[in-house]
Amino acid sequence: MVRMTDIPHIDKKKYKLLSPIVLAWLLPVTIFIHQLEEYFGEFPAWFSNLLNAELSNNDFLMINGIGLFIFIAIALIYTFSKNNMLLVALGTLVFVNGMTHLIASILTLSYSPGTISGTLLFIPLGIIIYKKILPLLKESEKIIAITLGIISLLAVSIVAINI
Repeated sequence: MVRMTDIPHIDKKKYKLLSPIVLAWLLPVTIFIHQLEEYFGEFPAWFSNLLNAELSNNDFLMINGIGLFIFIAIALIYTFSKNNMLLVALGTLVFVNGMTHLIASILTLSYSPGTISGTLLFIPLGIIIYKKILPLLKESEKIIAITLGIISLLAVSIVAINI
C-alpha cells in the first residue's frame, strides 16, 4: 500500500495543515462556493428541466440556506466533540454530490451548474476526508457514516424534486 508519506512530490508539512478541524471548516466554505456556482449557473432551471420538476430560485435558496446552516453547525460540533462519523458523513455527501454533477454533465452533454466546484473542491475534499478520517472509524461506524451521507444527499434531491 502506498502512503502519502511515500510519495515524494507531496509537501508533507502542507498535508499536515489539513487537520480534521480544518477539514471540518472547509466543508461549509466549499459548500458555500458550490451553492454560489449553482445559483449563478441557474441550477434550479437546469435541474427542473432535467427532472421535470419545479424548483424555484426561492426554494433553492431555502434548501441551500438550511444546508449551509447544517454544515456550519456540524463544523462547530466537530470542533468540540471530534465526532469523526459526522466528518465522514459530510465528506461522503460532498464527494457523491461532486461525482453526480460530473456524471450528469457527461450524460446530458451539458453544464450541470455546480460541476466546477464539485470537481475541483468536493471530490478532492471527500477523498482527503476518506484518507485521513475514515481509517479512524470502526467498520460499523464507516458503514453508518457513509450511508448517512448518501441518504442525506438523496433526501435533499427528493425535497428539491417535490417542493
